Amino acid sequence: MSRCGLLLLPMICVSGTAFADPPPVRRADVVNRAATMFDRADTNHDGILTREEYHAALAAIAKAKSATPTEKGWAMVDAQFDAVDQSHTGRIPRDAFIAAATAHFDGADLNRDGIVTPGEARKAAKMKRKAMKAAQGK
Repeated sequence: MSRCGLLLLPMICVSGTAFADPPPVRRADVVNRAATMFDRADTNHDGILTREEYHAALAAIAKAKSATPTEKGWAMVDAQFDAVDQSHTGRIPRDAFIAAATAHFDGADLNRDGIVTPGEARKAAKMKRKAMKAAQGK
């Protein structure tokens, strides 16, 4: 599995070396990181994240990590943006961005203890892939 650049939503797949398992993640940390990420990406500070602001923020993160975003990575970024922007306005309010990050975390917190371990994250990802394949009839 390739490493992805950000939290949940803000994922941009990049080429690079594999890393050791990250430490467990607490729900409160996800909320705080999502709020911080939103505030940094919202360059005009209007409380709304546009697709352009989202792309610029992720491109800056990739550049800082000396990573090269792939075409597939950008397609995933757009799909994630669209999943949060359910009204298809091209705008994501701060509360919706944070709610999406929290929902992603909650989906991986299989034992509902407010902490996602690397093992839980792998198991949740496997379950999600299996559900997606079943939905596609594969």
